[in-house]
Amino acid sequence: MENRMNVVARKSILVVDDTSIVAETIDLLLSHLGHRVETSCDGPEALTKFESGKYHLVITDYRMPQMNGLELARAIKNREAGQLVVLLSAFTTPMFLDNPKPLPVDLIMEKPFSLDEFQKALTGLFPAG
Repeated sequence: MENRMNVVARKSILVVDDTSIVAETIDLLLSHLGHRVETSCDGPEALTKFESGKYHLVITDYRMPQMNGLELARAIKNREAGQLVVLLSAFTTPMFLDNPKPLPVDLIMEKPFSLDEFQKALTGLFPAG
């Protein structure tokens, strides 16, 4: 049986969510898959961490106070256009209808999701390992 940690090589990931239990759960999922994870509770804090660290991936919730996930993704992409950003939301349909411009994210995942769905998404983002 293939070890899950060998599917996607260890990555440095920033998780942004204003709900601590969600951030902690995603941290646990990613740590289980062998990744190094840092968390942030809001967009401004995430931007500070992003400026001082190098991440292979940023995963952000959509609905947050001060700065929503799309605003955070735009700010990150303005700083580093090639940065991978995943947006998590339970409300994906309104995002597509309300945003005629291309979204500044590489993937949108609808909450809730399973560990297997999460692993497949990561494998899709990092196909070469």
